[in-house]
Amino acid sequence: MSISIEVTDNINKVIKSVNAERKKVEKAAVSALNKTALWLKTQAAKEVSKEKRIQLNLMRKRLRIFKARTSRLEVLIRANLYDIRASSIGSMRETKRGTKIGKHEFIGAFTATMPRRNSGVFRREGRTALPIQEVKLALEPEASRIIENLVNDEVEEVFKKFFEHELSYTTRNV
Repeated sequence: MSISIEVTDNINKVIKSVNAERKKVEKAAVSALNKTALWLKTQAAKEVSKEKRIQLNLMRKRLRIFKARTSRLEVLIRANLYDIRASSIGSMRETKRGTKIGKHEFIGAFTATMPRRNSGVFRREGRTALPIQEVKLALEPEASRIIENLVNDEVEEVFKKFFEHELSYTTRNV
């Protein structure tokens, strides 16, 4: 999932209304876009990790920002929302019913160390010993909903706040 924030038309309106130099307004817009993207990354990571009950640093690693420049007035935020291996969530503990990792319990699962020394949480596909599947925690429907809500509801207001602040800063330092 990637989110693109673009503001080319709004910048031209501001330049005409403020009668400021184009380079200063573009510099303020780039700075405001980058700050808005960083804010969006922070908020999305917090809310998704809270919703899915996983560590915050796992979500931070999955959100990547491609910053804006004066030549390209848009920010791209790439979110990797594929499933997380259960073994990467935290320390694994086997119980009578299955395996517990952090606040998650996977019933019918077991921990094992593979021949290449990687350990994980697995579940049998049938009644026989093999084949087994690694247990994964799905992020997709909830995470994309949370990020879309942030983009639709709050990003524009946050960008306006950052843009006004940066514009007042650049015009003040003449």
